[in-house]
Amino acid sequence: MGRFKFGPFELDPEARVLRRDGEPIPTAGKTLDMLLVLVENRGRLVDKDELLSRVWAGSVVDEANLTQTIFALRKVLGDSPRDHRYIATISGRGYQFVAATTEITSPDVTQMPLVEVRGPRRPRGALAWALVAVIGVLVLPAVSYLVWHLTFGHGLAGGQFHIGSIAVLPLTNLAGEDREDYLADGMTEELITELAKTGSFRVISRTSVMRYKKTGRPLSDIARELNVDALVEGAVRRSGDRIRITVQLVGTSPEHDIWADAYEGDIRDVLSLERDVAHDIGSKIQTKLTGRQPARPRASRRLDPETYEDYLRGRHFLAQRSSEAMNKAVEYFRRAIQRDAQYAQAYVGLAETYDLLGMYELLPASVSFPKAKEFASRALRLDSTLSEAYTALASAESFWNLDWAAADRDFQRAIALDPNSVIAYHWYGEHLVSIGKAERAITELKRAHELDPLSIPVNGALGRIYRDARRYEEAIQQCKKTIELDPNSAMGHRCLGQAYVGQLRYSEAIPELELASAAGPSPLLLSELGYAYASSGNTAKARVALQKLMSKARSAYVAAYLIAEIYAGLGEKDEAFRWLEKAYRERDAQIGYLALDPEMDPLRSDPRFPSLIQRLKLPP
Repeated sequence: MGRFKFGPFELDPEARVLRRDGEPIPTAGKTLDMLLVLVENRGRLVDKDELLSRVWAGSVVDEANLTQTIFALRKVLGDSPRDHRYIATISGRGYQFVAATTEITSPDVTQMPLVEVRGPRRPRGALAWALVAVIGVLVLPAVSYLVWHLTFGHGLAGGQFHIGSIAVLPLTNLAGEDREDYLADGMTEELITELAKTGSFRVISRTSVMRYKKTGRPLSDIARELNVDALVEGAVRRSGDRIRITVQLVGTSPEHDIWADAYEGDIRDVLSLERDVAHDIGSKIQTKLTGRQPARPRASRRLDPETYEDYLRGRHFLAQRSSEAMNKAVEYFRRAIQRDAQYAQAYVGLAETYDLLGMYELLPASVSFPKAKEFASRALRLDSTLSEAYTALASAESFWNLDWAAADRDFQRAIALDPNSVIAYHWYGEHLVSIGKAERAITELKRAHELDPLSIPVNGALGRIYRDARRYEEAIQQCKKTIELDPNSAMGHRCLGQAYVGQLRYSEAIPELELASAAGPSPLLLSELGYAYASSGNTAKARVALQKLMSKARSAYVAAYLIAEIYAGLGEKDEAFRWLEKAYRERDAQIGYLALDPEMDPLRSDPRFPSLIQRLKLPP
């Protein structure tokens, strides 16, 4: 093997020497080993497992050692803080040597001319360099470790970089089994939640970051797409009841390693571990912003491992948003509560699930929202600091009790407790639409969008609220962005179809709504399609949709508001008001949208309409 030249450096594998501009650089053993492996595989991604096995052959180490050594190597190379000229981090997978490298073949010593040796003369400086090398081997690892811990604080004090936004990438499951992914995914979400509570910087929500799971995308690309200043990446390894979390914080503008650490403990103490990780990351950032160290989080109660696993599985299914998945979420949250009746987060999970079942018209409002309110209240009795519980409570107050003032108060409490809560901003926006404040609703949805830019529900809701504000062109553009995120999204096609209906562009609206209904068949989507048929003059197809809803209502729950909507499109006002009265009595979730719903415009000139609005007791 020859020597390798890159930039001002020359690496001699046989002599195990790294030189810069011809001068040897003291390099610790493992740091040099790491460089050798990366340079030998230049241009190729070397995954973390391969690096661990080759650099620490025969030793049991984890990712914290790997992260520290990469950090030390970058220090040795003086890797530019503007961009990584030598070593690129590939999220969740490993590292790649990216510098242009030339291999210099060593000359054949048998062909070299003989020289006269006059005596045992040592080259000048050789002894000094040998001494330096020995000191480097013994001391540099400790120095590197110290630098690794102190660099971030030094950078903050010197004002060298600013962190106003952060994203936690999906933690890697080191168990090697996909069925264990729920643990890493759940801990990712909990870490996001804990970091968000600091309120000192913007934290990207779970929905957006989970799109990068196992993608291997370069960190620079992810940071640009999410518009963040820093990324957290790491891994979770579980062995029996022991759990180990390794994390590193990477600055992205410019890209540079900031901080890394490892945490280990009993899985029953997992909540404390998560809070410790979030606190240590948050404190590094918050110290710069406020000039003071935040207080350590209070100790978390211990959890039975099976209770925690049931809770994480519940969150996993809740994120899928389908009727079947949300019913599974209810089952797992209930199992967690049966194991531990004092576990507040499991009650929050139930409250959020029942709120969504009501909002999506999958359960009667008389069933879903009272349950949501009950479970949110139980959670708050156990822990009054839970932002998500206030959000769930406020939603029930808004959509079921029509207690607009109480809902507004509790949404504000939720946001004060967690200024990075996407669900609080999202549902607060929905509440504001209900009381006729479309422009304020758009402001709240934009905040949710900043925190969760790749969320289909948030993008779709923002497009729909632009429509409610009669800002149709903006609605169309926003809905198209939603479809770009997921071409198969029923929510995205529904959003675009509704916007086209608002502009009377039925030839474009109906295909979109037909796609939505095919992708996610539900009474809500069928009603939207039926209204488009009716208002475009296709009475026959509108009545087919209406009959399908009526037939379904005989065996399952169908919100009365959805039937009233098609009658409004058909111009049959008496039937429309008859079903609206039923929707009001039953407190359909959709009745809250009556004030601004463009699909109720055919009824607004009728004296019965303002009378119904008055009974909703909307604020001025």
